[in-house]
Amino acid sequence: MLAWFRALAWLAVITGAVMLVLYVFAFDVWRVPGDDPLLSAAIQPTLGAGDLVLVTRHATVARGNLLRCADPQAPGRFVVARAIAAPGERITIENDVVSIDGRRLPSPRACEERSTTVTDPGTNEDVVLPCAIEDFGDITFGTLRLPAHPRPPTTAVVEEGKWFLVSDDRHVHLDSRDYGQLDPAACQHVVLRIVGAKGFLDARTRLTIVW
Repeated sequence: MLAWFRALAWLAVITGAVMLVLYVFAFDVWRVPGDDPLLSAAIQPTLGAGDLVLVTRHATVARGNLLRCADPQAPGRFVVARAIAAPGERITIENDVVSIDGRRLPSPRACEERSTTVTDPGTNEDVVLPCAIEDFGDITFGTLRLPAHPRPPTTAVVEEGKWFLVSDDRHVHLDSRDYGQLDPAACQHVVLRIVGAKGFLDARTRLTIVW
């Protein structure tokens, strides 16, 4: 029996050491702030205010990665959006739909939850947004749109060394349409939601891969 206790103790020590090394050199833990209504709306349906997420400290950027980047308009704060258009590409966002170099990105399926209600901080009104799935190879995520209420299209050619980021909420957004194209050196991948704002008992939002 004593040998079992010793084995378990050593296992706990080794596991703790590995987790500490990963935390120091590879990953960081971050709680999505709840004091920015626009950020809270723009990250849906993937994340929500109060979510506890795991982000990489160092990584290269690939299309479809969900990124946490230093907010260029508010030092000390972050923005969260997808890396969608790479250097040299022309991105167009029209009726909440993204196309790159004239090719529309696929969105063939509806989300499990067909719509999400989001509070638009610009009007302080709730908006019901349909949800559709987009696929980028192994990366699949939900997006919110409201094409029935069109806005002037956005078109840009991405500068060398930068990416054009787009919010998963295409309608109530906080992305490169608002703060410009970003250098990925100021960004980290959001790879996992550890637990949602409702706590670990909420099975829908715990241990969810989000990148």
